[in-house]
Amino acid sequence: MKKDNLSFEAAATVLDRGGVLVLSTDTLPGLHCRADLQESVRRVAGLKGRDEGKPLLVLAGSYDQARSVCSPLTPEQTKACQACWPGPFSLILPAGSLLATRVTVGEGTVAVRVPRHPELQKLIFASGFPLVSTSVNRQGEAAVREMADACREFGALVDGCWQPERRPTPGDRASALVDLTGPSPRVLREGPEPLPGWV
Repeated sequence: MKKDNLSFEAAATVLDRGGVLVLSTDTLPGLHCRADLQESVRRVAGLKGRDEGKPLLVLAGSYDQARSVCSPLTPEQTKACQACWPGPFSLILPAGSLLATRVTVGEGTVAVRVPRHPELQKLIFASGFPLVSTSVNRQGEAAVREMADACREFGALVDGCWQPERRPTPGDRASALVDLTGPSPRVLREGPEPLPGWV
């Protein structure tokens, strides 16, 4: 498998055709594939050794695209999304019907994030559908923080690596994780930035 940095066009083509890539993001490097392709999503989960009962995060290119993988949102959920995105905030929302079953594992919810980096947003759009995104590590191990290390460790197992020319500011923490499906927001994981004032 190709370990060198793919071009934007090559990366988009690989993802659109069902491939799996290591991508640089505005938090940690991640394993990515289209979130609507059953076999691709199963492949990502297998590479990570992800427990069958654990859902997977989805990256969208914009608020509008994020809504395409969700059921209708409440006014409170809409307000939270607009306050947090783009940014390092993964929001658990009611899932729509277009996602691969392994993404939601039957829970009826999906964690969605819109990254800040404009080139990554463009790549998600060019891939044809929001992307599964999970940190580059095997289940139970520490997440890989540097893109070079991520490609060295997983490059031979995926279909390539992509890092934009204008690289995102390296992150050292995963995104915040906030459950918006209950009567009030519930922070499940603190992220690299304070939550916006709506919480």
